[in-house]
Formats: sequence, C-alpha cells, structure tokens
Amino acid sequence: MATFMNQMLSAIDLNLLGAVYFHQLSQYLPVLSLSLEECGVPRLFGKPNQTGAVAVKMSLPVCHISHVSRALNVHYSFCRKPCQQAKALLGELHRIFSQQLNHALEFARLKKLATKDPLTGLGNRNGFNEAGSRLISRAERSGNTFALLMIDLDNFKAVNDTFGHQEGDRVLVEVANQINHALRGEDDAFRFGGDEFCCLLDCQDDTQLNCVSLRLNLQLQNAQFLLQRGISCSIGATIFRQGDTLGDLFERADNGLYQAKQAGKNTFQVV
Repeated sequence: MATFMNQMLSAIDLNLLGAVYFHQLSQYLPVLSLSLEECGVPRLFGKPNQTGAVAVKMSLPVCHISHVSRALNVHYSFCRKPCQQAKALLGELHRIFSQQLNHALEFARLKKLATKDPLTGLGNRNGFNEAGSRLISRAERSGNTFALLMIDLDNFKAVNDTFGHQEGDRVLVEVANQINHALRGEDDAFRFGGDEFCCLLDCQDDTQLNCVSLRLNLQLQNAQFLLQRGISCSIGATIFRQGDTLGDLFERADNGLYQAKQAGKNTFQVV
C-alpha cells in the first residue's frame, strides 16, 4: 500500500494516475472498469463486461475542481456487488484518487493553455514543437511519414494599416476557422506567430500533400470575408524524410513558401 500511495501522489499524468489506481483497485475489489468521461477525460481503464452477467455500476463524486462549477463523478463497474467492507475500502481509495485527480486535471488544463493560441484557439508554437517532435519519434519508429505545411497570409499588413489591428484579429480568426474546415480529423493546425500558420498532416507522399495544399488554398480563396479584405495565402509544404529534424522540415517548407511568394502569391509549392 505504501508503494501505491507514493505512485499515486507522484502521478500528475492522467493516464499514469488512472492506470496506477485501477491496478490497485483490482488487487482488492472485483472491479471491471472505471471511467473518467464525466470529468472531461475520454478514458476508460479496465475492460467492459464480457461475461454476459449484469455489471454492478457505482458513481462516486470527485472533490471540488476549481475551474468546473458542476459536480463530477468517477464511474465504476464491478462484476458483482461489493460487500460493505469492500465499499469502505473503495471509499478510502477513491478519496485519495479524487484528490490527486483534481491536481492532474488542473495540470492538464494549464498545459493545454500553455500550448494554445488564445486568439484563434489553434495550437501555438509550443504546441507545434511538442506535436512535431512526437510525430518525428513515431516516424522514426514505425516508418510512417507525415508532412509540414506552412501558410503565410498575403496582404495582411494592409488590413492592419487600413482597418486597424482589431480587424486584423478578425482576419486571423477567420483564417483559423477556414483551415480547420479544410483539414481532416487526423491533421493539426497551429498559429506559429503573427500571420503565419502551419499544419502537421497525415500525408504519405507528394501527391497527397498537393491535394491538401490545393484544398486549403481554395478554401481560403473562397472565404467571402477574406476576399472582402483582399486576403489570400501562400503555402510551402514538405514531406518528412528519415533523419529530418524539426528544423530541417521547417527550413524546406519555408523555402517552398518563399518560392510561392516569388511566383506571385496566392499559390502553393511542395518541395
């Protein structure tokens, strides 16, 4: 139990915390699974009931979470009804878990804020660096590749100079919305800074990357609000190659972006 307590109190990652807690529960109780879905965390620890028997379900409240006004619960599923002694043990273990879950949820919330651009809701540079490094590690292990796409707005300075920075912010938000509409669920978009955006894409070759770049370019071309403000975009894109660092990818995509600008803007270049 002492080892369990040390593991629980040192776990701030939600996945690790849930795994440690579920493992400990399963040592003493006939638990099938526990769900944190109501806590805003789509995680299920354990396995759904596969015996055909009716599972016994129980919900216990989480201690107060500072940024959530309503009560939250952890949902438990058991293969049989726990006895009174088991319920008492569950209550004690849940109390410890609930307190640490509160800390882990707050940590996750602050981490998300640290990797999000507050204006557009896209990832920021920190988020891009984290996601890019993660994809490179995955690509080196599995051989599955991906792509980096860089977007720079054409004529954005004229909007700020003519209509003011508030209108410029509206343009950035609209661009972010259009990017989200054009991308697929497995792709991620980021505001890198100023009027520069970038995307990490699940693309395996230049053909796929050309299709995504064209779709995104057309999506922004046809956005009425951007048309009214004279905004278009230039795009540079590249596919990950074995041995690439994030800096290598960025340099190639930036070179493609420069070529797109030199070609007259409002176009894309895959390099």
